[in-house]
This record gives sequence, C-alpha cells and structure tokens, in this order.
Amino acid sequence: MTTLSRRRYTQIRSILVQLPERGKPRASTLSTMLRGRKHRALLLYLLLLTCWPWLEGRRNPLEGAIWIRALTSKDGPTWTASTLSRTWAELADLDLVDLPKKEGRLRRPRPRREDGATEYDVPGGRRDRYNAYFSLPDEFWIDGLFGRLSLPALVMLLVIAKETNSKKTKEVWLPYEYMPDWYGISAKSAQKGITELLGEGILNRRPDSKPAPLSPTGSTTHMYYSLTGVYGHTSRAARRKKAATARAEREAQRALDAVPEP
Repeated sequence: MTTLSRRRYTQIRSILVQLPERGKPRASTLSTMLRGRKHRALLLYLLLLTCWPWLEGRRNPLEGAIWIRALTSKDGPTWTASTLSRTWAELADLDLVDLPKKEGRLRRPRPRREDGATEYDVPGGRRDRYNAYFSLPDEFWIDGLFGRLSLPALVMLLVIAKETNSKKTKEVWLPYEYMPDWYGISAKSAQKGITELLGEGILNRRPDSKPAPLSPTGSTTHMYYSLTGVYGHTSRAARRKKAATARAEREAQRALDAVPEP
C-alpha cells in the first residue's frame, strides 16, 4: 500500500489537529476522536489518506479483508469484518468519509477533508491555513508503530509532527495546562501520550530554564519536544523535497512526451 503511494509519507492537513482561526475554539477532529475513544477510526482514516493517491483511481474498491490485514498487528486493536464495517460507519458519522452505494459486494469509501467540512482533495501545492499540511512517514505503518501506540500517544505524535513542520520550527513547547485550550486535549492524555513516545525512543525532550522572579525558586522550566529519526524535522523535510523533485521531473517528462514530433 505505501509503495503504491510513492511519496514515502502521508499528507495530513494541520486542521486535523487544530483549527486555524485565532480567537475561536481551536479543538478539531483529533480532540473529538480522543474524547470519543475512536482509536480504530483514527487509524483507518489515516490509512485511507495514505492510500488515496492511488486508491482514488483504482478500478475496483479494496476488499475488506485487505484493510483488515493491513491494520492487524500483534500489539494493536483487533480487526474483524464487523469492526471494520462499524469503523467505516463511525467515520461517516464524523463526516470524515462518504460511503456511496456498494459496487457489487464492495463499497468505495471516499475521504472527506480532515475537519469534515467538505469533500477531500490533496492539500499539496497550496499554502492557505486550511490546506497547510504535515507529513507522516511510511515507517509508521511499515515498522508497526501504528499498532504499538495507544490513542493518546498517537494523538500526541500527530500534534508534535504538526507543530514541528515549518522550516524554522524543529521543536515545540507543550505545557500540559494549555493543551485543553490549544487542542482540546486533556493534560492527563497529553502527559500519557508524551511519556509513551519517549519510551518508544521517537521523541526528544529538552528542558529550558527561564527566569521567573515570582516563583519559589526564581526560575521556571519550559519543556521543548522534537521527534527523532525518520519522524524528525530534518528527515521529513528531506523526504518532502525529494518527492517534489520527482514530481517536477515527471511533469517535465509528460510535457516533453506531449510535444508532437516534427
């Protein structure tokens, strides 16, 4: 599945994590799924986005057994035909997929935009706030991390990946007490997720002491977080750059092929 997508990463709009309008509620889809304990639904939606570059144009829908096999791991949630069907229905209730009529025995779920507000299209190439995106490396699926992470850890992985996506932002300050206002995520869930990511070895934590004259010690510590390895800022940026170069080369070749011979 990941090989067919060619990019080696999934494009995920930032609005999955946080709505962009300042002065308005910022909690978005991720908060809703965490509070509703929609672990399977989040995994299935992420896999659908991963596959969509090639799945959209496929002649036949994928059989349910293929989705089940892809999502099954020894550490993750169990999947059966009934749980898959129920999870598609949950995504439809969240306005994250459209479920058209069956084509024979099969259904072709189509993703909706990450905030559920409109139909889905690929976000790449646009820079407005509703199309800004971050990337999730294919190793998330290939190495089985998707099966090992609890829902809070998966949520925090996506939060930190989103916040460390820009050219200048390689780490992010995430005070637990602000998580409800910023993302609609409880402090307890954020702490649990971060602790788990640290245990997986894919998260780095850097303390930074700052003056605080009114505190008992005269200082306070801000904790900054950054992802490591293939999930790190540098690796993800290099992968996006390589994919952009390959896409430009393909487009240039298509343009040459379209020129009629003299």
